[in-house]
Amino acid sequence: MICAQRMNHIPATSLILVFLLISVSCSSGAGRNESPVKPLLKPGIVHEKVDGFTGNELSYALYLPSGCGDGNIKYPVILALDPSGSGLTPVNKYKDLAEKYGYILIGSNDSHNGQPTTEIGPVITGMLGEIRSVYPSDSNRIYLAGFSGGSRVAGMAATYYREVKGVIGCGAGFAAGNQPPDSRFDYFGIAGTADFNLNEMIRLDGILDRLGIRHFITTFPGPHAWPPASVMEDGFQWITLNAMKDGTLNRDDSLISRIMSGFNDRISSARDQNQLIAAAEACREAVSFSEGLIPADGFKQTLQSVEIHPEYKKQIAYRAKILKKESNEQQSLLDDLFSRDQLWWKKRIEQMSSKHMKGLNPEDTLMNARLSAFLSLMCYSNASQAINQRNREVAKKLIDVYELADPLNPEPNYMRAVILLQGYDTTAAFGQLNIAIGKGFSDKSRMVQQPEFRMLKNSTVWFDLLQKME
Repeated sequence: MICAQRMNHIPATSLILVFLLISVSCSSGAGRNESPVKPLLKPGIVHEKVDGFTGNELSYALYLPSGCGDGNIKYPVILALDPSGSGLTPVNKYKDLAEKYGYILIGSNDSHNGQPTTEIGPVITGMLGEIRSVYPSDSNRIYLAGFSGGSRVAGMAATYYREVKGVIGCGAGFAAGNQPPDSRFDYFGIAGTADFNLNEMIRLDGILDRLGIRHFITTFPGPHAWPPASVMEDGFQWITLNAMKDGTLNRDDSLISRIMSGFNDRISSARDQNQLIAAAEACREAVSFSEGLIPADGFKQTLQSVEIHPEYKKQIAYRAKILKKESNEQQSLLDDLFSRDQLWWKKRIEQMSSKHMKGLNPEDTLMNARLSAFLSLMCYSNASQAINQRNREVAKKLIDVYELADPLNPEPNYMRAVILLQGYDTTAAFGQLNIAIGKGFSDKSRMVQQPEFRMLKNSTVWFDLLQKME
């Protein structure tokens, strides 16, 4: 299921002004390690909601690795930015990686899609101050991680906050279409092969390469989502090995050996399955990881042997063809969004379903998955705008297409409840909210704060719905 409410792009021009003003004002404190002002919370467990010690307006989820706080050891920190403002999501997902590699992992509850740009800078400034002041953080190893809109904010923040050493960006590049960074932070990008932003991330790889910025972009079989922990582990490993290369972390030969052994296994497995694009990508990733630590000649030779193989050339040429076709198809979907009727959309969406892909190249299936997610995003964005303008007829049409494109997503039902209440149809609105909750909608705070729902709040049905979300 694609949750399109998480996919908004952040305008770059406004962010630039905000970050410039705030980063200049707080740059004198960048890179400091200050004494904790409060006793550390218990390590080795997830703290679901921590109120900021240095600013009560902040809150975040937290994981401290075992032993954190013992002695004078400083720890690297990853600050994760979720597009829906759920700091607990990345902390729960990656806590075992934080434990394994010895990172303090923090998930902000205050950075999210749709907030005014004037609020984003203070959130990042506040969280970096919290990290410096409260936790035993290594000032040379502060990183940001983000997914979708959170990835765009992470990239922009790293551009203007010099203390940020690197970014793990998932499912999106930089704001305003791959705007290159001004500073030289490291960048590790991750995109699903069914992510509608795959094309963007592939282009970003070339941009960063030309700029000479240390980076790597990897893919995994999956949609527009936070990557599985097994994939995010590559990001943890990459920034850890880079710290060894830079001399900010002692060299660990046993860890280096384990990581390189894992690459050899992945390359062999991909070649055995004739997945030569994946084999080549693993070779390139191994070279990126190993250069500066151990000789990379073996991985380079394997990469060369894969790249000259006729089947690899065939696979990579077909992928390039599909990606070009996908760009044209995206434009066609946009052109048709307001002009086609429901019957046409039902047929068009049916054509993108996996059952019509039997016997075709797997790249075709992935392209159609990306197109479905792209359509879902476009419906959400345009329906949200129509709702805000109280253009209920246009909103209703877009929501109907949205539900066809993404039937398991609760968002169309939630949005339909909003426009029903704009027309004072409380009975039908309750029905749609009930469906949304049945599909997994769980954002109680959003529901409570929705202006259109104020008229429901004295109803017993309203309280029953909130109880279902407990």
